[in-house]
Amino acid sequence: LFSDNQKLVTEEAKTNPVNNYAKTKLLGEQRALENCKDALVIRTNFFGWGTKYRQSFSDIILNKLKNNESVDLFSDVFFTPILVDELVKNTHHLIDSNNFGVFNIVSSERISKYEFGIKLAECFNLDSGLINEISINDKPNLVKRPKDMSLSNTKLCQTLDCEIASLDEQLQILKKQEDKSSTNQVVLDIIPYGKHY
Repeated sequence: LFSDNQKLVTEEAKTNPVNNYAKTKLLGEQRALENCKDALVIRTNFFGWGTKYRQSFSDIILNKLKNNESVDLFSDVFFTPILVDELVKNTHHLIDSNNFGVFNIVSSERISKYEFGIKLAECFNLDSGLINEISINDKPNLVKRPKDMSLSNTKLCQTLDCEIASLDEQLQILKKQEDKSSTNQVVLDIIPYGKHY
């Protein structure tokens, strides 16, 4: 939703979408807020186990590493990823306490896609040497996108008087979920950004 690559953007920052995908997300926010005074808009960037027919970002990385395949990840694209469990928990807390408006529900840690991949590999005891550090500038044919998508969760933490679990703790939860049966796993249905991340 933001074009000038600000770090840890707050809910009050001026929006300026850089592609059609972002524009449609912003229009959705605006329509919800215009038509419902109690609307709760969540901005996030989550990870977790995907469905059998559509892999999540973390799935793609893990599956490639488990198959001893290399994966290219951007070292100059930043975000604040949050495990879907943590996202759901805090969303419910906002609803239960009758909050409305725009809230960022994200991790407290700003990290590059490459750094996220390294952490993921280390948590799952996989070969991080298979992860190639590349720049988004190496992929000029990609749809235009910001290099920094990190969001601030200060408003959320102050409103709920809470702390978000560290990214390392969230990754450990993801690892524990791997051992559960498929019927007990948390399932996501998200659209991957493309071949390169």
